[in-house]
Amino acid sequence: MKKIVFLFFGMFFFCGCMYVNKSSYEGIIKNALSESQISYTNRAGQGYNYYLPIGLSVLEEKTGNVTLKKDKYTLYLYLDLISYHNQVKEEYNVQKNAFYSMKLENGEKFGYLEINNIENKKYLIEIMYNYAKIEVIVDYRDINEMLSFAMALLSSISYNDTIIASMIGNDTLNASEIEFNIFETAKNDSNYIQYDGSSSSSKNENVIPDTDLVN
Repeated sequence: MKKIVFLFFGMFFFCGCMYVNKSSYEGIIKNALSESQISYTNRAGQGYNYYLPIGLSVLEEKTGNVTLKKDKYTLYLYLDLISYHNQVKEEYNVQKNAFYSMKLENGEKFGYLEINNIENKKYLIEIMYNYAKIEVIVDYRDINEMLSFAMALLSSISYNDTIIASMIGNDTLNASEIEFNIFETAKNDSNYIQYDGSSSSSKNENVIPDTDLVN
């Protein structure tokens, strides 16, 4: 029976990878937005929860800043809790000069995807959605897979209004939130990497979420 279960999940994973690798960027994004397939979370931060897809690991987690790892790539996740609290909305204009540029909309949620070639065969992916942003630099051949991982995480984020209001009231967020604007793109380099620093620690990789923060 165990062999059958493992075989099923192995085939499911293989087929999923094949689908992602053969899909267009627009197809991957639209599939993630329309299906809303992540209906639960498995990781908790201060004021938010999210689903961490299998294959991603957490290297470091601070207030609103999370450094993630996928194989040889480092992903930088930033959650703009103040903009979420104030329900800030800014329009994104599709960039014709980008390698790829797309406006994201799904009901009240909005954002953008922008991919730029920063050097030979290296591409900066910037995805902002649901008041959070992921930046990662990848090889061309891994763009599709990284889009799938990033959108699964961003689409799953849920916010705890009570905790966020308390953090803002206690001035916990105001000092750290103003230096990085999720509504702006870096174009040619990662402004998040410059802002957050290049070093990461793996000490929090297997931290068990605080269930008291889960909605």
